[in-house]
Amino acid sequence: MNERCHILTIIMEDRESAFHPVNELLHSYAPHILLRVGYPMRDLGVAVIFLIVELPIAEMGSFSGKLGQIKSVKVQVTTLKLEKGEKNEH
Repeated sequence: MNERCHILTIIMEDRESAFHPVNELLHSYAPHILLRVGYPMRDLGVAVIFLIVELPIAEMGSFSGKLGQIKSVKVQVTTLKLEKGEKNEH
């Protein structure tokens, strides 16, 4: 299994309707989530969640696709180039 680290930005444009489905999905992927930071913008009714996830690329596509199918949710994924155990030398 070729796991990679990915950075996800999740934007919930309708925080009230998207909150529970997004959290249920994140809970099911919890073993793969290395970092989760949420920023609710209550005055705008929007929330942003940043994740660092370790998954194979195919599973990452499935995960981000499921998130993107939730109404009023937008997802952006950046896959880090370094593989696990690889050192960055300058």
